[in-house]
Amino acid sequence: MAESPHVLPRDVSPEIRERILRESLDAWKDQGLLSAELHEVLLARVAATAGPVPPAGTPRAIVHERKLSRGVTILINLGAVVLAAGLIIFFASNWIEFGRAAKIASLFALTLFFYLVGFELTGEGRWNFPKLGLALIFLGCIMFGVDILLLALIYDLTAEHAWSLLMDSVAWLAIAYLVRSRLILYLGLIGVVSWFGAEVGYLWGAYWIYLGRPFHFIGLGICLVAVAGIHAWRGQRSFAAPYALVGLLLVYLSSLILSIFDLQREFRAVEWQAPVAVWLMLYGPYLLALAALVVLQLRWRRTTLTDPPVLVILFLLGLTVLISVIAWEPGHREFWFILLLTILTSAGIYLGIAWESPVFLNTSMVFFAVNVYTRFYEYFWDAMPKSLFFIIGGTALMAGGIWVERLRRRIVRQFARGAA
Repeated sequence: MAESPHVLPRDVSPEIRERILRESLDAWKDQGLLSAELHEVLLARVAATAGPVPPAGTPRAIVHERKLSRGVTILINLGAVVLAAGLIIFFASNWIEFGRAAKIASLFALTLFFYLVGFELTGEGRWNFPKLGLALIFLGCIMFGVDILLLALIYDLTAEHAWSLLMDSVAWLAIAYLVRSRLILYLGLIGVVSWFGAEVGYLWGAYWIYLGRPFHFIGLGICLVAVAGIHAWRGQRSFAAPYALVGLLLVYLSSLILSIFDLQREFRAVEWQAPVAVWLMLYGPYLLALAALVVLQLRWRRTTLTDPPVLVILFLLGLTVLISVIAWEPGHREFWFILLLTILTSAGIYLGIAWESPVFLNTSMVFFAVNVYTRFYEYFWDAMPKSLFFIIGGTALMAGGIWVERLRRRIVRQFARGAA
């Protein structure tokens, strides 16, 4: 009887068999086919039924294989960038000679070519060159954004073109989930942030990414972090990290800017100028984040409202809403955003340790240090000689870097022992 193609051959060594099983389980978990609990149970079963311990040289060989794979990835992506540069130069040098129909046909034909060939080269297609396939699909996404932009220019649709960013981001996010690419997911999230800022700016009578009130990005960042929580609950941790990183960057950067400059007063924007749509975009993300927390509470039985991390999240959500309301009040508001950034980064470090999340831990540590040294510059730049300022600042930076690195290594070792 012929052996099933899905059954591993009997001559496969136990260590290779175990590695294949672990990689398959991780892939199924990332695709949402396995829950986190079932994934842990199956991993424990694989470890219990594993064969003899592999020789000492095997882990080193695996590490070298991964390093070589990274080199191949860099080479392929570099080739894709050079190819894209050549095509852009070709179209730019001959753009005037093309008619309108030829311009549109060439743009969409090239985009479709990247998509089709890239998909065929991924694991879902007929040829198994996933790195090259994802690079071509990424180029197709870039070309799609260029297509929308050039179509707007060809048909003179440049007035308030935030809709083009929305179309780009929706298409990029859909493709990211289709091919399971974190790189394209980051591109889609950048598109979402750009659309949100442009839409709020146009509704407020400004232009492009409006920073007159950066606190409207705080709500969007919290919403993205909540979406990251949904992905983590679904066992899709590889996709949860990009949402968490982009969301934290939005929250921390907006709070940092507002803790230094009172941009609302400098832009002389008053609340009665804001239409209803702006109010919806300011506070709608908070409602979406609250809905995500309700879903996690009702569906994720591993957590309760009395758990300390959940209490911290609820406190931070209420605090950010309160600070957004305070931002409308007259007078100086920098102090409130200094307080907000300090509390948010401290809570982010705690949540990174509690959830064993490197994204929360590293991002929060970086912005906590940036916040401290920003305050050091504000209060001591004019109060001491410049040489003494740089001596103290440099020494503190090195000492703080050593302390943070030791703390990070200790926490990473704790994460590794917990995972083992």
